[in-house]
Amino acid sequence: MRAFALIILLALTGCVTTGHTINKSKMAEGYYMKGLSYLQEKNYEMASVEFNRSLQHDSDFKQSYYGLGIISDYQGKLEDAAKYYQTAIDKAPDYSEAYNALGVVYSKQKKWKEAVKAFNKALANKLYTTPHIPYLNLGDLYMERKEYEKAAEAYRESKRFVNIEWTIIKLGTALLEAGKIKEAISEFQEGIGLAPQNANMRYSLALAFLKAGNKKSALMEFRKAAELAPKSDLARKANEYIMTLR
Repeated sequence: MRAFALIILLALTGCVTTGHTINKSKMAEGYYMKGLSYLQEKNYEMASVEFNRSLQHDSDFKQSYYGLGIISDYQGKLEDAAKYYQTAIDKAPDYSEAYNALGVVYSKQKKWKEAVKAFNKALANKLYTTPHIPYLNLGDLYMERKEYEKAAEAYRESKRFVNIEWTIIKLGTALLEAGKIKEAISEFQEGIGLAPQNANMRYSLALAFLKAGNKKSALMEFRKAAELAPKSDLARKANEYIMTLR
């Protein structure tokens, strides 16, 4: 199964701190921040304690529900995670991080329609600062379903917001699986321009060249991939191709 991307909130957003709610919100914020620090240390038990303390002071504190959802998600308690994320959304209907996280849970459960709906809800918020994440998750979902052209479209949208090596590899792979070999080669070559030492990018380009019938270029890239990641499984597979192509 693909590793869908999840964002952990590192800062507070939309916290109410006016009028008679200021004290309870400040207390909730303090416990939330303690829980967040435990969560970053992967101390899920203490993180859960602090998030729950936060909610005792302010039952509308959406970030703490989100934090509890992350803990349940990491622990494989997907039904619980979905409930926490949904509660966070109920408290704040434009909470894109929670929609993305809910989409991740649905993807793990293979509830594809629900996952797509959740990711699109995340993207509907024009103020969402990391739209490339749900686009990546949509791409992974479509790859899982072997809908390669849809996957490529989602990855391309992600790349439009943030152009990073991993996104290019995903996009190139989707294009390759969709039979768009020339486009895949172009993506991998762009990726190598950004990260010439990326062995996975080199290996992916080699596979694309091989599919295009360009054995000479494929052999060159397989060799570079093996050189960049010696003693790895990638190098083993690259060397197997090299032995075959000689």
